[in-house]
Amino acid sequence: MRRALTSLFVFLIAIAVANTALAQRKPKTEEDDRYKPRPVKLKTKDGVTLRAFYFPSEKGKNAITVLFVHEWQGQSSPYVPLIAALRSAGCAVLVPDYRGHGGSMEYIDVTGKPQKFDVSRMSKVDVQNIIRIDLEKAKGFLKEENNAENLNLNALVVVGVREGCILASHWASIDWSFPSVGSIKQSQDVKALVLISPEKQLKGLPIEPPLRDPNILQLPIMIVAGQTSPEAKDAERIGRRIEGAKKRAGGGTVSGFESLMIDTSLTGPSLVSNEPKVIPAIVDFITKSVPINDEENPWIER
Repeated sequence: MRRALTSLFVFLIAIAVANTALAQRKPKTEEDDRYKPRPVKLKTKDGVTLRAFYFPSEKGKNAITVLFVHEWQGQSSPYVPLIAALRSAGCAVLVPDYRGHGGSMEYIDVTGKPQKFDVSRMSKVDVQNIIRIDLEKAKGFLKEENNAENLNLNALVVVGVREGCILASHWASIDWSFPSVGSIKQSQDVKALVLISPEKQLKGLPIEPPLRDPNILQLPIMIVAGQTSPEAKDAERIGRRIEGAKKRAGGGTVSGFESLMIDTSLTGPSLVSNEPKVIPAIVDFITKSVPINDEENPWIER
């Protein structure tokens, strides 16, 4: 409970600061409310109310969209500096607390009564529900913002941290499994992945299968980890596999892959917050890897 309140407090401060900066712009326009960062609630089809924080972009239809997936038993607050940097670069950012975490602790049981998640008892089924229900619901919110011309869902980047890399990779693979039907675009919106301190598995669900998916391997992928961190070996192994696959696909040339292995034992949130190279490198990778124009990742009404 204390961690959830801390997360909310830090994010509310970040939102207040961002809104103050917006209010101080001259001249003030009627569009300002549209660009104010804000908390949002997302109601899933199985009765879970997810809390999320949304940071809009003033670039509207030309805004790269970032879906941020935090680590297991983690929270969103340590990533405020990265989120702020992405927003300053023109990205629209959505940071959901998936079920059992942060402000998304309550669900409705089969009798219709509210209950609290016990993260220590959550299983592989819960992990799969996060992927197929929670992250898909987050995309539903982004689809509404896309159709309001507040962002470009066709230029979606998913950022995962530690176990969040597993969730992000599996969801991205699902996103690419639905082709367009005629002129109607159903999915295939993820255009890049950033994996920070990637873990090998979560509740028996491994990270490897989606990273063998040809659809995922054709995307720009960035891996960030500490060289002496607990995730270093897995990060290096995953990186070698991705780099090798891209090299084979490129006839000996590797493109769309970046590995940032930093000389530190820091991991996850501490790596992002305390290593000055990390945030600029991630922002640079995202903004360069996902161009938006008439030929590449154009805005499409959904």
